Amino acid sequence: MRLALFISLTLFAAMATLGAAMASESTENVSGAIFPTPPIVKRQADFWVKVFKRYNSSAVVIHDPEFVDLIIDVVDFNTFKEKYNQGQGFSRRERKEILNRYIERYQLAINRLQKIGKKALDYGPMEQRVLQVYSRRKEALARLFTEEIYLRTQQGMADEFPRAAERAENYLPYMERIFRSRGLPSDLTRIAFVESMFNKEALSKVGASGVWQFMPETARLFMTVNSYVDERLSPLKASYGAAVLLGENQNLLKSWPLAITAYNHGPNGMQRAVKAVGSRDFDEILRNYHSPSFGFASRNFYSEFIAARQVYREEYQGKSAVSRNPLRIDRIRLEEPISIHQLLTSTPLKQQVLAEYNRCLLPKAFSTHRYKPLPKGFEIIVPEDLAASVRTAVKQLSYGRSNPSKARL
Repeated sequence: MRLALFISLTLFAAMATLGAAMASESTENVSGAIFPTPPIVKRQADFWVKVFKRYNSSAVVIHDPEFVDLIIDVVDFNTFKEKYNQGQGFSRRERKEILNRYIERYQLAINRLQKIGKKALDYGPMEQRVLQVYSRRKEALARLFTEEIYLRTQQGMADEFPRAAERAENYLPYMERIFRSRGLPSDLTRIAFVESMFNKEALSKVGASGVWQFMPETARLFMTVNSYVDERLSPLKASYGAAVLLGENQNLLKSWPLAITAYNHGPNGMQRAVKAVGSRDFDEILRNYHSPSFGFASRNFYSEFIAARQVYREEYQGKSAVSRNPLRIDRIRLEEPISIHQLLTSTPLKQQVLAEYNRCLLPKAFSTHRYKPLPKGFEIIVPEDLAASVRTAVKQLSYGRSNPSKARL
């Protein structure tokens, strides 16, 4: 079947089953004092719960970017391939073209409604659907007829979230201890779902890296990032940095919605928002603060955290026994500067093991910087069963550096 014909068929056939696809699934209103969910946050979180829990990556949600919970349609390519393409999948180009046709048609429906009002309903189901969705709330209907609207798409993550939860089990016991040791709520670790889905290989287009998606310049305030060591790549070391940063944000902004949003938007940006609106109320900021830099990601960051926290708690937390040390590791702090060469020649560690357990050590650490000392206080992560012998060897190396005359005896 030719793509153009397929698009024409699916564009309107999908409307027949749209009602079932729009069945509501409400977020639990977790209204505690620590992580409050006022009305706008609650509606945003409802949307993100659906993204994390209901819609798989084969589905693309078409929605309003301002009122994100206003879902216009869901384009599910798995359903389409079975119904309209003889079970054959679509290329990236075909998916993009189909989706663009949907967006163009809905944008046309919005434009018609704005120009001629209810007379636009005569044009077909797309106009009817748009008016139906925006009529659910007075402020949304007002937006439809008074503002320019450019619809947004969001790919589902319901099939990725279980994999992320499985990956999280390897790191959350350590992360939660790190956060609690700094007097922070351990649930803040769920921000890593929003940032990377606990993918330790995550690398953004703008250079953010690791589970916590630190940018290099921010990371250097809290950890080592240079040509041969990048602690952003260590989920545990980056967690120390994330805990410090979030604690500083909270001390400055006095509100967890603001402090968590500042993880994405920056503390200075959130201070500007508070000053512009004249309030620390997060709903007031979402309603009244407008800045080119305070875009969709920043406006939704806290709500995504609320949703990820809820989905993990309801679906995965406590469902299986979690070891306090699932990676079976130990950490050894260097009391004196010691090089990679010394670690490999004077301890039981082999290069493959050292690199595997310490992803923050870049390839240059084992080549051109092999003889360059790692700084005092640097922590190496080692297999639990090698920890005792490595610790003893490191102590001997440290003793030799601080007592060179005795080391020669």
